[in-house]
Amino acid sequence: MENEILLLGKKIFWDQSEILMDYQPDENWRELWDAKLGHWECKDGYLVGSEPGNFGGILLSKESYPDNVMMRFTMATVLPATRDLNAVFCTTWDEETNYLKKAYVVGLNGWYENKSGIERFPESELRALTSLYRYTPGTEVEILIGCIDGHSFLFADGVLVQELIDSDPIRGGHVGFSPYSTALKIKDIQVRKIAWEKREQIYEPEF
Repeated sequence: MENEILLLGKKIFWDQSEILMDYQPDENWRELWDAKLGHWECKDGYLVGSEPGNFGGILLSKESYPDNVMMRFTMATVLPATRDLNAVFCTTWDEETNYLKKAYVVGLNGWYENKSGIERFPESELRALTSLYRYTPGTEVEILIGCIDGHSFLFADGVLVQELIDSDPIRGGHVGFSPYSTALKIKDIQVRKIAWEKREQIYEPEF
C-alpha cells in the first residue's frame, strides 16, 4: 500500500491513519461481525458469504464508526459464482424492513453487466459506474474503499476504479460486505480512521 493515496482534491496518509480494526477471520468471527442476511461462515481462514437469490446477503461490523474511515480487504468470488464483489460503508440498518437503511455500496463485476463502481442506497439514482475494470472470477483482489465527508472511493489492487462525490453525504455507520446473488470469500480486513489533507491541483503549461 502506498503511503499517500491521491483523490480529486484530497491526499490520504495511510501510515498516519489510525487502525481501528485489523482482523483475520477465525472461529470467533461473530464477536466482531453481525450476519444479517445470507449464509456466513469462517472457512480456511476466510469469511465466506453466499446469497443465491436476487438480493444482497449482508454482513456488518458490530462496531459503528462515526468518523471518516476506509476499509482494506482481500476478496474473491467462490467459483462457480462470478459476480458482485460488494462491500458497504457508512451503513445503518432498518430493523423494520430487515435491510439496509442507508449505505454507500461499492462493487466489482456487478450491476447485472459486469460493471464496477459506487452507489448510494437507497437513493439509487446516485451512481458512478464503469465497465472498464475487468475482474477475473475466482482470483483474489485487494480492495480499498472509504469515504471522506461524502467523497467515496474504490481501489482495486492499488488502481483507482471510481470516485463519487455526494453533496448530501451519509456520515458514519457500520462497514461490511454484501454478496448479491453470488458467493464471496474475504480475508485481511483492516479499518482505519482517515488522516487526510486538501490537495491543490493545477495544470502547468504543456506547450
